[in-house]
Order: sequence, then C-alpha cells, then structure tokens
Amino acid sequence: MRIALVAPLVTTIAQPFVGGSQALVADLAMGLVARGHEVTMFARAGSVVPGVHIEPIAVPAQVLPANFSSTSQTSVPDPAFFVQANIFLELFLQLRHAPFDIVHTHAFDWPAFTFSALVQHIPIIHTIHLPAVSAEINQALRTLHQHGHLLTLVAVSQACARDYEPYTPVDQVIYNGLDLAAIPFAPNTPEQAPLLFAGRIAPEKGVEQAIEIAEQAGYPLLIAGGVYDEDYYTRRIQPRVQQAEGRVSYLGSLTHADLWRLMGQCRGLLFPIAWDEPFGLTAVEAMAAGTPVVAFNRGAAAEVIRHGETGFLTAPGDITQAVVYTHQLPTISRQYCRQHVRANFSLAHMLDEHERLYARLHGRQNA
Repeated sequence: MRIALVAPLVTTIAQPFVGGSQALVADLAMGLVARGHEVTMFARAGSVVPGVHIEPIAVPAQVLPANFSSTSQTSVPDPAFFVQANIFLELFLQLRHAPFDIVHTHAFDWPAFTFSALVQHIPIIHTIHLPAVSAEINQALRTLHQHGHLLTLVAVSQACARDYEPYTPVDQVIYNGLDLAAIPFAPNTPEQAPLLFAGRIAPEKGVEQAIEIAEQAGYPLLIAGGVYDEDYYTRRIQPRVQQAEGRVSYLGSLTHADLWRLMGQCRGLLFPIAWDEPFGLTAVEAMAAGTPVVAFNRGAAAEVIRHGETGFLTAPGDITQAVVYTHQLPTISRQYCRQHVRANFSLAHMLDEHERLYARLHGRQNA
C-alpha cells in the first residue's frame, strides 16, 4: 500500500527520540517498509529514519513542544500556534489529491485533527498518544464525531480510549510494539545496581518523585532523557541532582542502543507518573531488557505492568510504598519480564494490527 505518515511536527523524528510517540512512528515506518509498503513520512526538516522516504517540512524554531503540565486551562494561542496551524492547513490541502491509500497522523495538535477532515477521498487515521489534556482538541473531536465521525481514531491503550469517551468513541486500540531482537536481555544485575528513570524531563513524568523514591530507598539513581521543560529542569531537577552529590546522575538523551543496554544493568525502572500515562513505552523497554518496574498506578500502567510479576504498582503518589517495592525487585523474574513483552508488545503484532486496519479502511473506501 501507499501510506502517508504525518509525524508530530514539534520535533524532528531522529535518535535520540524526544518521546515515545516519535519512537513509535519511526518504528512503524521502518516496519511497514520492511513489509513491502511504500511509506512517505511528512516530518520536521532534519528528521532521519533509516530506509524511509521523508518529505521534510520547514517548521520555524518558534514552534515548540506543548507544556502538558499546564494544558488543563484554556489559554489564548501564541503566534507559534497559528504558524503551525497554517503548516498543517497547507499539508492537508496538498494531501487531498495525493496518490496515497492511507493517511495516518500521529501529531497531537488541534489543527492536525481539524484540518485533516479536508481530506475526503483517502481514509484518515489518527493515533492518539496522549490523554485528554486539551479542552480544545477534545471539543474538536466531539464536533468531528457529531458530523459523521470523520476520522478513524486509534488509541495506544484501553485507558487512553476511555479518557476520550466523553468526547468521541475510539475505533481501535493498538498497543505500541518493540523489536525484541534489538534489545539485549540481561538475566542478572549486581545487588547494588542503580535504579533508573527514563523519559522526557517534564513534570508529568514524575522525575522529582523518582529522585525521592531512590533517595529514601538508599539506591543510586540514573536519569536518562531529554530536557522537555527547560524551566522545570533548571528550577526543580538540576538542584536536586547537585544536592545528591553523586547519588543521582543525569545522563541526558541516549540513543535506543545505549538506553536499552543501560536498562539491562539496572535494578529496576522507576515510573512514578504524575498524569494518566496513555501507554508507557519506557516501562515496556525496561521489561524487554529484563528489568522490572515500580510504577504509580495511573493511566495504562496496569495494562502494561503485571503487579508482582513484572514489577509493582502503587497508589498514585505513594512514595512510601514505592520505596518498599524497590527492595522487593529481586523477587521478580527478569526472564518473565522479557516473556511478558514478547507475548503482548511485539513489533510484529503492532505491524499486523496496522496492516489489518489499513486494508479494512482502504477496502471500505473503494467499495
């Protein structure tokens, strides 16, 4: 099939990836190409995905990732919103008559949802990688549904799909998948192996909570991830790292290969999320490496992690119980963590689900 993938435009699609949605769209593109499909990715200029044809989109530097810790309040759009809106408008106007069988969008932006409705002769799919944190997008999805459910919506978890039920039905849930052959498995770790936090440095990811858990538990903590919220990092995280005097180390952004190797060397991954995480790719990556996870039970955490089998779930914000569970991590079978990912979150299964969805929508469009 001829497939157009519209990537998030707020960052480039290149390693080291800023977040899970960027990694997912790259893996999806490469997997579809390997299966013989003709894939064109529309992505911010500077994006690089091996083997995938990219149509670069010039995006001004003023267009930055959203601050999800403050999107619960409706605010007046800044000039960058209109800049990006016009970019999406032009893109979808061009796609109306483009030679594609499917247009699959991964951008979580108001204009990406609304302007994609202009494309009427090609099936439009949106994968939703975020919880219902934007009142403006929620209302747009409600309106689009009321006018004939103009978009096919895919969520990355049942929890994410439920989050949108007040606004629109979600058509399908497709879990993110990993190529386990690329992730080295570590069957053992030293008794005093460090804990790990992996993810973008932003309030909703729970970086501060991870530092607190590690310090109370008495284990060193490694932090891996790009600085997504510069002000949050400067005010809240950098001082804590400096005060820890070597017990907490910030490693910056890592490539997939370096991150997966590091995961296998750690006692456990801390996943103390401060929002309703729609999936939790880093938790799945850690388990694929054999590393169990201690997580706050929010969003899709209970769909991804099996309590007592691949890690532990605590009530949201329960740092005391999380500390207790860090000492119990050696009771978790690292081999079972790997098996759990293989059985439920493989790249092959994710690609199968997408191919079936594409074929069904393409067949319906041409019936």
